[in-house]
Amino acid sequence: MQRSTMFSKGRKGLAAFFVAMTIASLLPTMASADIVSGRIFGLDEKPIVNGTFTAKDAKGASTTIKTNAMGNFSVYLDPGKYTITSTTDPSLTGSIESFPQAKQQDVHLKKGN
Repeated sequence: MQRSTMFSKGRKGLAAFFVAMTIASLLPTMASADIVSGRIFGLDEKPIVNGTFTAKDAKGASTTIKTNAMGNFSVYLDPGKYTITSTTDPSLTGSIESFPQAKQQDVHLKKGN
């Protein structure tokens, strides 16, 4: 009788271990930064090449984004919504949203107030 009790506790312990390991492996993924990439377009709907922009989250933390010769960008961002502002003309703004997995999205700048 004692043998079967030990065996059943061992199986429950093993199952609990696997559940804990699964949860532990998912937690960093749910809160981690990932890549957001795409193109940034100006008012004329043409890509802005070799530009510098600021991505600001809801808490006010900012990250610099630079576009290449084709207007493409790629940046690591924590999950959340970001306001994109041109460093040469702060009245031009757009927005993107970052997720816990890589995401492709374009930014279309508009004239702000």
